[in-house]
Amino acid sequence: MSEHIPTDGKAVGFVTGDTLIGNIRPYLRKIWYADCDGGTNGDVLVVRGINQEIIYSHYLYHILASDDFFNYDNNNSKGAKMPRGNKDAIMQYKCSIPTIEKQKRIVGILNRFDTLCNDISTGIPAEIEARQKQYEYYRDKLLSFEELTK
Repeated sequence: MSEHIPTDGKAVGFVTGDTLIGNIRPYLRKIWYADCDGGTNGDVLVVRGINQEIIYSHYLYHILASDDFFNYDNNNSKGAKMPRGNKDAIMQYKCSIPTIEKQKRIVGILNRFDTLCNDISTGIPAEIEARQKQYEYYRDKLLSFEELTK
Protein backbone atom coordinates (compact mmCIF):
# COMPACT_ATOMS: atom_id res chain seq x y z
CA MET A 1 0.00 0.00 0.00
CA SER A 2 1.32 3.42 -0.87
CA GLU A 3 1.52 6.28 1.60
CA HIS A 4 1.71 8.83 -1.25
CA ILE A 5 -1.51 10.51 -2.37
CA PRO A 6 -1.31 12.30 -5.70
CA THR A 7 -2.19 15.99 -5.64
CA ASP A 8 -2.99 16.27 -9.34
CA GLY A 9 -4.83 14.11 -11.87
CA LYS A 10 -8.22 12.49 -11.52
CA ALA A 11 -7.95 10.35 -8.42
CA VAL A 12 -11.16 9.04 -6.88
CA GLY A 13 -11.17 8.54 -3.12
CA PHE A 14 -12.68 5.57 -1.32
CA VAL A 15 -13.11 4.64 2.32
CA THR A 16 -13.30 1.40 4.25
CA GLY A 17 -16.58 -0.32 3.43
CA ASP A 18 -16.88 1.01 -0.13
CA THR A 19 -17.23 -1.40 -3.03
CA LEU A 20 -14.86 -0.84 -5.96
CA ILE A 21 -15.82 -2.17 -9.38
CA GLY A 22 -13.50 -2.23 -12.39
CA ASN A 23 -15.38 -0.33 -15.09
CA ILE A 24 -13.28 -1.45 -18.07
CA ARG A 25 -14.27 -4.86 -19.47
CA PRO A 26 -16.97 -5.64 -16.91
CA TYR A 27 -16.96 -9.29 -18.01
CA LEU A 28 -13.69 -9.64 -16.03
CA ARG A 29 -15.73 -9.21 -12.82
CA LYS A 30 -13.19 -7.08 -10.96
CA ILE A 31 -14.66 -6.16 -7.60
CA TRP A 32 -13.22 -5.40 -4.16
CA TYR A 33 -14.63 -4.60 -0.74
CA ALA A 34 -12.36 -1.85 0.60
CA ASP A 35 -10.68 -2.75 3.87
CA CYS A 36 -8.84 0.58 4.01
CA ASP A 37 -9.10 4.18 2.82
CA GLY A 38 -7.38 5.17 -0.41
CA GLY A 39 -7.65 6.44 -3.93
CA THR A 40 -8.02 4.96 -7.37
CA ASN A 41 -8.34 6.13 -10.96
CA GLY A 42 -11.44 7.04 -12.94
CA ASP A 43 -11.69 3.55 -14.47
CA VAL A 44 -12.84 2.18 -11.13
CA LEU A 45 -16.34 2.86 -9.84
CA VAL A 46 -16.57 3.54 -6.13
CA VAL A 47 -19.96 2.51 -4.75
CA ARG A 48 -20.93 3.60 -1.26
CA GLY A 49 -24.13 2.77 0.56
CA ILE A 50 -25.91 6.01 1.40
CA ASN A 51 -27.48 4.90 4.66
CA GLN A 52 -26.13 2.01 6.79
CA GLU A 53 -29.55 1.74 8.45
CA ILE A 54 -31.09 0.79 5.10
CA ILE A 55 -28.33 -1.16 3.33
CA TYR A 56 -25.37 -2.74 5.05
CA SER A 57 -22.19 -2.01 3.07
CA HIS A 58 -21.00 -5.61 3.05
CA TYR A 59 -24.43 -6.74 1.82
CA LEU A 60 -24.18 -4.19 -1.00
CA TYR A 61 -20.79 -5.67 -1.91
CA HIS A 62 -22.27 -9.19 -2.12
CA ILE A 63 -25.15 -7.95 -4.29
CA LEU A 64 -22.69 -6.26 -6.66
CA ALA A 65 -20.42 -9.34 -6.72
CA SER A 66 -23.30 -11.54 -7.90
CA ASP A 67 -23.69 -13.10 -11.33
CA ASP A 68 -26.96 -11.18 -11.76
CA PHE A 69 -25.23 -7.84 -11.32
CA PHE A 70 -22.32 -8.65 -13.64
CA ASN A 71 -24.69 -9.99 -16.32
CA TYR A 72 -26.66 -6.75 -16.03
CA ASP A 73 -23.43 -4.70 -16.17
CA ASN A 74 -22.22 -6.61 -19.26
CA ASN A 75 -25.56 -6.24 -21.03
CA ASN A 76 -25.51 -2.47 -20.44
CA SER A 77 -21.83 -1.87 -21.21
CA LYS A 78 -20.73 0.46 -24.00
CA GLY A 79 -18.08 -0.22 -26.62
CA ALA A 80 -16.84 -3.29 -28.45
CA LYS A 81 -13.06 -3.63 -28.22
CA MET A 82 -12.74 -2.42 -24.64
CA PRO A 83 -16.29 -2.15 -23.25
CA ARG A 84 -16.99 0.01 -20.23
CA GLY A 85 -19.74 -0.35 -17.71
CA ASN A 86 -22.53 2.19 -18.09
CA LYS A 87 -22.50 4.22 -14.86
CA ASP A 88 -26.06 5.46 -15.38
CA ALA A 89 -27.34 1.90 -15.90
CA ILE A 90 -25.39 0.67 -12.87
CA MET A 91 -27.07 3.33 -10.73
CA GLN A 92 -30.46 1.99 -11.91
CA TYR A 93 -29.70 -1.63 -10.93
CA LYS A 94 -32.55 -3.00 -8.83
CA CYS A 95 -32.05 -5.48 -6.02
CA SER A 96 -33.87 -6.79 -2.95
CA ILE A 97 -33.12 -5.03 0.31
CA PRO A 98 -34.29 -7.07 3.30
CA THR A 99 -34.10 -5.81 6.87
CA ILE A 100 -30.65 -4.94 8.28
CA GLU A 101 -30.82 -8.03 10.53
CA LYS A 102 -31.43 -10.31 7.53
CA GLN A 103 -28.71 -8.53 5.53
CA LYS A 104 -26.20 -9.13 8.33
CA ARG A 105 -27.24 -12.77 8.62
CA ILE A 106 -26.84 -13.25 4.84
CA VAL A 107 -23.43 -11.53 4.92
CA GLY A 108 -22.32 -13.77 7.80
CA ILE A 109 -23.22 -16.90 5.85
CA LEU A 110 -21.58 -15.68 2.64
CA ASN A 111 -18.43 -14.55 4.46
CA ARG A 112 -18.08 -17.93 6.22
CA PHE A 113 -18.55 -19.72 2.91
CA ASP A 114 -15.98 -17.45 1.23
CA THR A 115 -13.51 -18.11 4.05
CA LEU A 116 -13.97 -21.87 3.76
CA CYS A 117 -13.46 -21.72 0.00
CA ASN A 118 -10.65 -19.20 -0.24
CA ASP A 119 -8.74 -19.00 3.04
CA ILE A 120 -6.09 -21.69 2.97
CA SER A 121 -5.57 -21.58 6.74
CA THR A 122 -9.29 -22.14 7.44
CA GLY A 123 -10.66 -24.01 4.44
CA ILE A 124 -8.05 -26.73 4.09
CA PRO A 125 -8.01 -27.77 7.79
CA ALA A 126 -11.83 -27.87 7.77
CA GLU A 127 -11.78 -30.00 4.61
CA ILE A 128 -9.11 -32.32 6.06
CA GLU A 129 -11.16 -32.76 9.22
CA ALA A 130 -14.30 -33.54 7.20
CA ARG A 131 -12.45 -36.08 5.03
CA GLN A 132 -10.89 -37.65 8.16
CA LYS A 133 -14.34 -38.14 9.69
CA GLN A 134 -15.61 -39.54 6.39
CA TYR A 135 -12.65 -41.93 6.22
CA GLU A 136 -13.19 -43.10 9.81
CA TYR A 137 -16.90 -43.66 9.19
CA TYR A 138 -16.35 -45.82 6.08
CA ARG A 139 -13.36 -47.62 7.66
CA ASP A 140 -15.49 -48.57 10.63
CA LYS A 141 -18.31 -49.75 8.34
CA LEU A 142 -15.95 -51.81 6.20
CA LEU A 143 -14.17 -53.37 9.15
CA SER A 144 -17.17 -54.21 11.26
CA PHE A 145 -18.08 -57.85 10.74
CA GLU A 146 -20.80 -59.86 12.31
CA GLU A 147 -19.50 -62.84 14.17
CA LEU A 148 -20.36 -66.12 12.56
CA THR A 149 -22.02 -68.74 14.73
CA LYS A 150 -20.99 -72.39 14.43
